[in-house]
Amino acid sequence: MTHPFSDRWNDDTELYPQIAELVEGRQTILDAGCGDGSLAYYLAGLGHEVIGVDNYFSGNPEDLPEETDQAHFLLADATNLPFGYDSFDAVVSVSMLHETNGSLAIGEMRKVLKPDGLIVIADSVKLNPLGALSTGIRRAWVGRGKTPKPADTIKPELGWAKSRGVVTSGLPGCTWRKVGSGRFIATWQRDNNLG
Repeated sequence: MTHPFSDRWNDDTELYPQIAELVEGRQTILDAGCGDGSLAYYLAGLGHEVIGVDNYFSGNPEDLPEETDQAHFLLADATNLPFGYDSFDAVVSVSMLHETNGSLAIGEMRKVLKPDGLIVIADSVKLNPLGALSTGIRRAWVGRGKTPKPADTIKPELGWAKSRGVVTSGLPGCTWRKVGSGRFIATWQRDNNLG
């Protein structure tokens, strides 16, 4: 099976099928820090109702990705989401946490998540020089001959331990795993009885 983003591969799009598998069966999804909307479109194409929010559209709603029947986009900040409590079955965030106040963003994700809902965070960490070199070589090799999706403009400042600390303090009991050089996926399911 060909990867759905094989023509536009990067570290983010590489993770989309894994994220889709994690949110399978969840109808309404918030994509916090949606960027160009590629994950929101992908999940909408799999039958989910997705709302993508980002605040990097020059403050101009006309710069937002184009809406579809199941993918909708708003100019909003992940640290102050314009949704009420218990609004979404799942919240996904890819390469956003290192660009904002991670603790505030996680608090907002928890707020809008329904009981039994799932949060999926995929992000980058700051690598030491040897790790950065090996990641650069891997990206050049795997991405050869493909149209690159624009890379992050803000580089991560936190290493593994501090990034994990931010996530686990906001999402106690979450699962955490490394996925490639300098990348992780964390998942957390809200208990029915806890906020």
